[in-house]
Amino acid sequence: MGDLLLDPAKGSVAFGSGKDCWAFTLTKFARIYEKKFKTEYQKLMPKLWGDNFFNPKTKKFCKDSSPDEGIILKRAFA
Repeated sequence: MGDLLLDPAKGSVAFGSGKDCWAFTLTKFARIYEKKFKTEYQKLMPKLWGDNFFNPKTKKFCKDSSPDEGIILKRAFA
């Protein structure tokens, strides 16, 4: 599709609720997890959006929801 102007992984989309008075971007969550994963938030943003799954045993992201261990992983950002 080419380069999209609106892409949550690039921080150009905000999610929010005017009724409940909250809003966030994927950048906000990436900055929170930056310290936990000891990596730059720019590298985390593409991992948090899309078909990416976090394996807590290996502490790595993967593209498959059922790794070799046979457990079903949760999507990174839902």
